[in-house]
Amino acid sequence: MVLVIVIGVSYQFSVREMVRSTSFYQQNNLNQLDKQLNIQMTEIENISLAISRNSNLQDYMDKTGADSYTRFTTASRMTFDLSNIAFSMPIIQSIRVYVDDPPGSDVQGPVRFIELGELSREQWHGTVDNSDFSWIGQHVIATNKGDVPVISFARKIYTPGYEYKALVVLDIKAADIVKLIQGEDANSNRVLFDLGLRAVAYTGDIQSQQYMDTVQDLIHNYQVNMNGKGNIRYHDSLVVWSKLFSSDWILMEVTPWSEITKGSVRTAIVLFSIGIIAVIIALVMTLVLAKQFTKPIIILLKSMNNFSLGKKDKPVVNDYQNEFGALFKGYTVLVDRTTELYASLEEQYRKQKEAEIQALQAMINPHFLYNTLDQLNWMAIEAGEEKMSRVLELMGRMFRIGLSNGESMITVEKELTHLECYLQIQQIRWGEKLGYAIDVPEPIRAMYIPKLTLQPFVENAIIHGFHGRDTGLIVITAVQSQGDIHFKISDNGVGISGNWQQQKQRNTGGYGIRNVRERMIAYYGPAYDIGISRNPNTGTLVSVRIPEMTEKPALAGG
Repeated sequence: MVLVIVIGVSYQFSVREMVRSTSFYQQNNLNQLDKQLNIQMTEIENISLAISRNSNLQDYMDKTGADSYTRFTTASRMTFDLSNIAFSMPIIQSIRVYVDDPPGSDVQGPVRFIELGELSREQWHGTVDNSDFSWIGQHVIATNKGDVPVISFARKIYTPGYEYKALVVLDIKAADIVKLIQGEDANSNRVLFDLGLRAVAYTGDIQSQQYMDTVQDLIHNYQVNMNGKGNIRYHDSLVVWSKLFSSDWILMEVTPWSEITKGSVRTAIVLFSIGIIAVIIALVMTLVLAKQFTKPIIILLKSMNNFSLGKKDKPVVNDYQNEFGALFKGYTVLVDRTTELYASLEEQYRKQKEAEIQALQAMINPHFLYNTLDQLNWMAIEAGEEKMSRVLELMGRMFRIGLSNGESMITVEKELTHLECYLQIQQIRWGEKLGYAIDVPEPIRAMYIPKLTLQPFVENAIIHGFHGRDTGLIVITAVQSQGDIHFKISDNGVGISGNWQQQKQRNTGGYGIRNVRERMIAYYGPAYDIGISRNPNTGTLVSVRIPEMTEKPALAGG
């Protein structure tokens, strides 16, 4: 089964690489051919434009009622001019001019004059009826040397009064265009389309109508855009097309899928043969070595099944000097690391509890202070100290949230209330010189956060960031992103110092930051931490990331 999967994957991968390289090569080749075709075709179009403006041709159309001698001399000059153009361009098979009352033509010459009314008998006349100029796909014309396949370009000729009087057709040797389309690959199946998706020339075994059916099916059923370059698997063929930005032509190449994948089939057969041989060898070696593998594996499995953290395991057999010896040593190391991990988790849980106790102690015994503050608040009201009363009231609310009935997790709403109480106390001292803004959406406010997470950073900003300043601004924002909540606390103070992580001698803002960090790691692990940096202009930016929690954890601290 594995062998079949490997061969299948290898086959698919090699086919994909061959298709990619083939389409890349073909598109580059088509781009180069398109450039050459564009130059050649543009030159033909310019020649037809020059013919339409030929003075002798214009004189001949204007002198319809002139005497026969004048028309003869004008026709002779016109024939001479057009013959020179035809002889100067070997790619031009002939030039046909459809005009009223045409002069005689030399059957041996490259220029033919035909009555304009005969145009309706041509199979391709519908192509030029609704346009001033158009390319005519590969067809056959009669010459003195027999039928010759050509590709033609037709342009209507107007008098200075914009009256349609003639049509000039330049017949291009189809063999030259086909040779140009083929490039260096004479066996390629390629077709040249104009912007109207009409087949102009084609090479290979596929005929023009099959190409047209393919293009129409790709556009209508596969919704392929031919304006540019691309490739697609179409039935049992790879279809690659290319159109340059400045080109009026679309080149398309069709390659049978079997030609592309025949190398991959050979590779798959070789891989299958090698795989069968490898399987036979593996089976033989497995039968020979089975008994040698069984005993040490059973010993290891028994030791793994008997493993327990509270039980001292007997040492694993270590007298093997081969790969099993390394396996047994690895298992012993794994057991030791697992024991250390559980010990580390116990230590982490202990530190988390200590951090929670320190946070509660930092509130300076809220039970006692809350009752005392309530009494002081009434005394301040009776004494008429409104500011002091307000401070005591806010402090009481802070201590109530800090107490939180012993809970370690509170809602973001309560955390922000605690933070806003602290800011309002500071505003009583600073007055209007201290400003703050809190922008936290309602869905975030209903989620849970370890208490006393944000306040230490705001306190640090006021004590240290605004030290020696008259004014200050603090902005607190929060957003949700990929299952996490990102809090940002920004101030316009002096900015964080380079040694802020060093241990301080007194319990200032540095202690508060470390306390928050320790609790963050204790709750969520090292993946969640705080970031402190200087703002691009001034001040400090604190980033706090915690996971989204819509419900209070069942077990505090984990």
